[in-house]
Amino acid sequence: MASRSADDSERFAERYTVMGAPAALAVETEALGSDYQANGYTTIEQADELGRVCGLAPGQVLVDVGSGCGWPGLYLALKHGCASITIDRVAAGVEVSARRAIRDGQERTSLAIQADATALPLRSASVDVVLHTDL
Repeated sequence: MASRSADDSERFAERYTVMGAPAALAVETEALGSDYQANGYTTIEQADELGRVCGLAPGQVLVDVGSGCGWPGLYLALKHGCASITIDRVAAGVEVSARRAIRDGQERTSLAIQADATALPLRSASVDVVLHTDL
């Protein structure tokens, strides 16, 4: 029997493929206000509120744990001018996040990492804001 981690990776890899279909992106845009191939429920209004509450600003580093496709971390980094690190344990989500960063011109200020949330590959005090949504 496959491990739960392997099962989750396969299931989510399939979801990222489906969420990139034109019809799925249209639904996401209508429902959430985003087009990141998101498979969660965070709306653009909620993401904007997170950015405000966290006080995001240029020069900061934002980490989005369990980010999958990069929503809302990449969006917030772009909107507030900060750097971002998106972290997910599913390779397909990390790949979608990395492609989106390039699409949005954030390849120099973002990093997509495949890792488990229980063992983040970050040094202590190396980031300013850590968030997660729909995790």
